Amino acid sequence: MSVIPDGTPVVLLNAFPVDRSQWDPLIDALSDLDALPGDVISFDMPGIGEMPLPDEEPSLELIADAAVAAMRETTGHESAVWIGCSMGGYVAMAVAERHPDAVAGLGLIATRSTADTEQAHAKRLATAEQMDGASGAADPRAMAEDLIGTQGPEREALVSAIASNIAQHSGDGIAWGQRAMAARPDRTEVLKEIDGPAVVIGGEHDGLVSREDLTVMAESLFLEPVLVHGVGHLAAYEAPQEVARLLAPLTAR
Repeated sequence: MSVIPDGTPVVLLNAFPVDRSQWDPLIDALSDLDALPGDVISFDMPGIGEMPLPDEEPSLELIADAAVAAMRETTGHESAVWIGCSMGGYVAMAVAERHPDAVAGLGLIATRSTADTEQAHAKRLATAEQMDGASGAADPRAMAEDLIGTQGPEREALVSAIASNIAQHSGDGIAWGQRAMAARPDRTEVLKEIDGPAVVIGGEHDGLVSREDLTVMAESLFLEPVLVHGVGHLAAYEAPQEVARLLAPLTAR
């Protein structure tokens, strides 16, 4: 866990399978906009980065409960703005379901509120079995290629950085995350109960989350989704200034 102290919290929840450093460019961009009046907390997921694997069965609900408890203990605040990308969005929605009083605002980036299809569920579990006990991902570069949508001269540096990040994490950590995501329920109805500001953001070239996925969440929150031009799944990493601009009304509230 990393903390930038001072005031009302913003919690950043990572995509899979990268660590909390994915948020560094966005934190800098939000700071440049003077849109971080309070604490900023970022969490690694279990088995990723510095976060050890728990003894409990893989569960997004486990992460959500722990994140709320840590936020409250660390900051002294009862609620925060929760911003999640991909798997982090799943966790943010689990927080909204289990701890609605902890949600002062919600930012959902390149994620979906629906559960996996049968095919996607089976694929996650098969991948988890392959990763059990492995030293790490077999092809971090290929995984990074799928996460980055930026084209042109900037692409290579972005892909290489994400591939290096993915390569640091153990197979057991990747397997844990896949099983946790496979077990998640549909939380579309949860979004209709959100009492606070929200934003739904996607990448124009995201091959993992569709525009329809974004629209389902946005309509449940009674707003329009926003697509960031020229980027993929890690929109906040690829275009931090633009995503910061979209999040600023939420975080500065």
